[in-house]
Amino acid sequence: METIQCASCPTRHLSAFKHLPSEEVEVLCKHKRFNTMGKGEEILKEGTHPKGVYCVQEGHFKLVTHAANGKETIVRFASPGELIGYRALLAGEPLSVSAVSLKEASACFVPGDVLLGFLHHNGPFSMEILRETCHEISETNRILSSMAQKTVRERFAEILLMLRAKFGEDEHGAIAIDLKRSELADLVGTATESLIRLSSQFEKDGLIGREGKRLKVLDGTKLTRIAEIYD
Repeated sequence: METIQCASCPTRHLSAFKHLPSEEVEVLCKHKRFNTMGKGEEILKEGTHPKGVYCVQEGHFKLVTHAANGKETIVRFASPGELIGYRALLAGEPLSVSAVSLKEASACFVPGDVLLGFLHHNGPFSMEILRETCHEISETNRILSSMAQKTVRERFAEILLMLRAKFGEDEHGAIAIDLKRSELADLVGTATESLIRLSSQFEKDGLIGREGKRLKVLDGTKLTRIAEIYD
């Protein structure tokens, strides 16, 4: 992966940095640091104070929390153009999650004082950060509501559709993300054994299939109907 100048970076136009004028783009390019990561590398650590933010350029990251016993729970995923760590930076608080690359990825580190300078002087940039914050809060509320109101079957259907929308499909039509069964179970909010049984039932019902270790949505219409049913 080669570093790209900020002015010509296609990912910048997916991020809040698209609102920067040319002089601020020059400041960004001067101070940002391009980083590449292999699979499973941690770029932000839960409980530490961030010195800046990361803007995802290529690949995806999982944002995770860890229980006292070391158990990992996936909170959400970050895709190209998304900023990681900005909420803790703005609040002056420790990070509530760690950020870990799912596979080979790249991200640009932007120092905190540079980001805060943009927020102070650039109204459209500040509004975009505010919109992103509101979106994350809304998404968190939706997940909490789903956990409280939907059955495991409904949540599994919802998660499968979310993963397909987020990561797309590979050349075989399978959802293009490699998750352990335990990770998928955490996303659904159930035990791994229950997830395995439910997955087998979805396969028997013709809703999903398998391509190696990846799941494949076979009937998105039925999954959508299942995901939208409330008890």
